[in-house]
Amino acid sequence: MRRVLFACLAFVLAGCASVYGPRSITLTTEEIERQIETDLGSLLEVFRGLELRRPEVGLMPAAERLQLAWNVRLPNTAPDAGLYGWLNARIEVSGKPMLNAARNGVMLTQVTIDDVRLGGLPRMFGFSQLLERKGAALPDFALVALPEDELKRAGVVYRATAVAVSYRGLRVDIEPK
Repeated sequence: MRRVLFACLAFVLAGCASVYGPRSITLTTEEIERQIETDLGSLLEVFRGLELRRPEVGLMPAAERLQLAWNVRLPNTAPDAGLYGWLNARIEVSGKPMLNAARNGVMLTQVTIDDVRLGGLPRMFGFSQLLERKGAALPDFALVALPEDELKRAGVVYRATAVAVSYRGLRVDIEPK
């Protein structure tokens, strides 16, 4: 009887443990923010003098969308700037995440400008045109590359099959190739 019990227990444990590992990866908002900041680092060198922080990532699971918000601060060099030495802007865009063609990264598609808020910026800076573009469509762009260590484990290579926005982060379903 013990042998039968141990054999059943072994089969149950073998069924629970998969050779291939987990079936999905969840990228948290912090991981997405860090990767965007790293990817945009070289681009931001062009904008010296601006204080541009990494974007804040918001999850919108009901709409299956991600929201990215950037806070931009420009130094105000006007002689009467006083305590208001910085000019502020906040730009929010959202889009639907989809896998790229190679299935090793996530693109943001159906991107729209959700909100633009300006604080202390005179109209002469040209930001008034940006205010008028609320709701405008933007081109699709690469959001994040999937971590290489997650796509190859114990000699098994995985490919992404689907992506979804959850309350915990961006869930990417994977399967062995």
